[in-house]
Amino acid sequence: MIATLRGVVTEKLETSLVLEAGGVGYELFVTVDEWGSAELGAVATYYISEQIREDAHNLYAFSARASKQLFAQLIAVNGVGPKVALQILSAAGESRLRQAINSNDPALLKGITGVGPKTAHRVIMELRGKVEEGSAGLAPVADPTYQGLVALGYTPAQATAAVAQIPADISGDQSRLKAALKQVK
Repeated sequence: MIATLRGVVTEKLETSLVLEAGGVGYELFVTVDEWGSAELGAVATYYISEQIREDAHNLYAFSARASKQLFAQLIAVNGVGPKVALQILSAAGESRLRQAINSNDPALLKGITGVGPKTAHRVIMELRGKVEEGSAGLAPVADPTYQGLVALGYTPAQATAAVAQIPADISGDQSRLKAALKQVK
């Protein structure tokens, strides 16, 4: 099993990165945040979750060990495969997901593609008490941009994903909301 990979980010594909390590280009499936923070030509190290099936050999990459661990906990839930787990992490964000699990709040998960009400409840029930909230700061619930998107009718998952994609150089509530609205799907 591959535990970590260190190399140069050579390509950013639609939902993955290509990391060249030892003369081999590895396609790594990553969250939206990981994809956004990856810089072409930069040396990066990723913790790898290797998923081998008859028809595929996929590598899921995380820059933090805690993210990889949460991914492993998600795919252990019945009905949640690696692609859905990655979508959950991308849409909800790690800290918000941990908060939702520990506060028994499946609403965050219900708006995510591939996650129905039963799966959302199952994730919460099976992982409650098994994940720590962490110290990374709890997500954009207090963020005025997040609150504005939810007030406009977007799901918590959509609002979280949009807020996560706002460029760091944009400030001011109105400017951030405009940028977030361009990101909402």
